[in-house]
Amino acid sequence: MDTNRSDYPEHVKEFLSKDPYNFAMKLFCKRWKPFLIKAISCDEFTRFARFTKQLPISEKVLAQNLRELEADGLVMRTVYAEVPPRVEYRLTELGYSICPILNALYDWGREEMKKRKLPIDREGEIWHGYQKRNETIMQPPFSR
Repeated sequence: MDTNRSDYPEHVKEFLSKDPYNFAMKLFCKRWKPFLIKAISCDEFTRFARFTKQLPISEKVLAQNLRELEADGLVMRTVYAEVPPRVEYRLTELGYSICPILNALYDWGREEMKKRKLPIDREGEIWHGYQKRNETIMQPPFSR
């Protein structure tokens, strides 16, 4: 929850600013952040262009999320002085510490979706080790 919203009474803002759930959700549970963290964790590093191939995300939203992840100490951005410039994103130790939480969340969601007989994304299943690598269904960056 956004603790800066002006329509919240002060006592609600104070509660939210001190709440560990709210802190964790702001840090790594915003819309695209779990996907970005998981994508980086699958490889040693990831480049900006690969995210746009992996996810249906605009470059503006991607850049904003990566900046937030970097500012929060979850992602390290390395710029190489080359032409054209090469930028790589790696998880920090703190970023890697979130992966078991995201995996548990995925596992819970997967089991609940199976109980409800809902379709589950096959590429996500591969990312999380539930299916073997299958080049015919994998989209970039998997088909290298």
